[in-house]
Amino acid sequence: MYFHPGVGHHENFDRALKMFPDTNFVVHADFVRSYIGDLMADNSNVYYTFNDIFDEVTPMFRFGDKQDFIDAMERDWEELMAQGLVHYEDLINEYPDRFMWGTDRADIVWDYDADIGQFLVKFGRNFIGRLDPAVQEKVGHLNAESLLQ
Repeated sequence: MYFHPGVGHHENFDRALKMFPDTNFVVHADFVRSYIGDLMADNSNVYYTFNDIFDEVTPMFRFGDKQDFIDAMERDWEELMAQGLVHYEDLINEYPDRFMWGTDRADIVWDYDADIGQFLVKFGRNFIGRLDPAVQEKVGHLNAESLLQ
């Protein structure tokens, strides 16, 4: 089941995970990011997809000029990579079979733009390439494939 909780929904989500232990839940949302480690520790049936953009550039991605967004991403590339690693690297290493790179970018202005899509794929691949080599393929595709079997 794909689940996209909102602000403050992590407790209800935890309850659902416990009520349906034989159901795999794939969750996505920055709203649950700070709770995902605890949720994974308590529930073996939760998987997490994380986005290829982070908080600082999200408003520009959603509402800004295309080139301004690209320029900001390129300017802040290393900082965004570092922030992503702070958010996720330890959790991915702790739960290497339960993280996946996601493409849930919301229904926003640049969501369906081919250039932006390819740019964000480049960002995602670069991020995955900075993870421990032992988890790169898992995050990149193997974890998702295992859920489909």
